[in-house]
Amino acid sequence: MTTAGHRLPGRVVDGLATGGGGPAALELLRAAQHSKNLLLVRSLVVLTHRVDHPDRAAVEAAYRVVGGLEQGQRRAAWGHPPVAAWAFGTAALLHRGDRAAAYPGLLAAVAAAAVVRARADADLDVPLDPATPGRLDLPGLGTLRVDPAATRARVRCVGGRAEVRCAGERTEIGYDHPPDHRWRPVPELRATHGGLALRLLLDTGTWRHVPMGAEGRAHPIAGFVRDPGRWQHRLRGAWRLLTDEHRAVAEEVSVALRALVPLEAPRSGVRSGTFHHGFGAVAMSLPPDSRAAAVTLAHEIQHLKLAALTDLFPLVEPGPNESFYAPWRPDPRPLEGLLHGAYAHLGVAGFWRRQRLIEQDRAARHHAEVEFVRWTRAARQTVRVLAAQPRLTPVGRRLVEGMAPVLDRWASERVTPHAVDDAGRLLAAHHARWERAEARPG
Repeated sequence: MTTAGHRLPGRVVDGLATGGGGPAALELLRAAQHSKNLLLVRSLVVLTHRVDHPDRAAVEAAYRVVGGLEQGQRRAAWGHPPVAAWAFGTAALLHRGDRAAAYPGLLAAVAAAAVVRARADADLDVPLDPATPGRLDLPGLGTLRVDPAATRARVRCVGGRAEVRCAGERTEIGYDHPPDHRWRPVPELRATHGGLALRLLLDTGTWRHVPMGAEGRAHPIAGFVRDPGRWQHRLRGAWRLLTDEHRAVAEEVSVALRALVPLEAPRSGVRSGTFHHGFGAVAMSLPPDSRAAAVTLAHEIQHLKLAALTDLFPLVEPGPNESFYAPWRPDPRPLEGLLHGAYAHLGVAGFWRRQRLIEQDRAARHHAEVEFVRWTRAARQTVRVLAAQPRLTPVGRRLVEGMAPVLDRWASERVTPHAVDDAGRLLAAHHARWERAEARPG
């Protein structure tokens, strides 16, 4: 049997290259990610058999159970961002024969959560992760505290509820079961405005099972969110701003994002990131206000699009271990990282370009102008560096050639001389700090 591949029309690639793409492009990228997730999950079944992993029977049973659900329910189960990141990392461990470090048994917990959400029936053996004793994490659903000495749980799902039997105890949980001292459901953030909806799960528990060394563990993920109301407040304000004033960004975010990963707060500013193998998730520390939350989403949706694109087309040819100056980082970046940063800051510059036109307060308008000039100039200079690199693939070069005229046009727009001066000082100060750091011994 020959399976159909995924194709992106040239016009879609060109739309992405200008920093946009729209909902249609995001749907195509999402479909390709779904196929990737299916392959990863199927590989887990094959690999647990090949290495004779002790979770093999539970993995095979879970795969059959989810396979019997409706297509939309299967997509939601395999495509839950931390599950996708876990599947990639776990498949890599099993592929190199590292049975001890792998926890493929999470697939049974994924199946149990999917069956509860589908209000279907199933009886599943769920191995527990020895790296997180005393926890039964049901991805996208919640976390149940269990006996730390327990190694397995039995989960019987009926009509949207589940009876968990573990170490002699029986506990009933469900999709809408209220939290108590043992059961913590995954918080959910919702925002609807201007005809667009956003729904994000704050599933910190499942990310704990992403193997160490996989990109999902690179971010300092916060613990369980005790006060999701603060996140809800920030998200609703950000969503109003995006849907009213940055509609194209909001439309892409609405299609793509499914999970928010709270990060530990840095000393200043906002820490944020995405996950190459966790399509649909954005990670960030709690922003100080709705505007900061909105620009962070505008920034990270760019990284998400480019990561999904690189699963379809390489953007950079293999080559020497080169590194380059990036006007937004304290450390030098490899060529592909530089391309990612330029594309993300094209989105940031576009946000401030629109934002400067709606700010009523003089100081806020000046700040928006400075940010627009700063990131337009930074991205434009970086795109020129990228254009000179022979290692760009045809798709990588097409991206760079699409960004360049957009940034050139923005650079010619009228702004106040004061904003130009302030942006120039910020860029010069960043470069001076970078040069001092590069000149230090060692």
